[in-house]
Amino acid sequence: MFVLALVVGLFAYDNKEFFDTVEEQRADGHYWKQIDCRDLENGLPALTIDTPTGRKIVCHKLVK
Repeated sequence: MFVLALVVGLFAYDNKEFFDTVEEQRADGHYWKQIDCRDLENGLPALTIDTPTGRKIVCHKLVK
């Protein structure tokens, strides 16, 4: 159980900027929308999917 809590805690800590941005935008009326998967845009906080070929892609974004 301790290991699970540690993993969740480290995940949340490593992605704090992303979660803060999501919380701020959701409070402003944004919602999640599925998009065609695309390469990550530098400078934007995101949770990415790392492909076996080394690409980092995103498949959802917050829209208003």
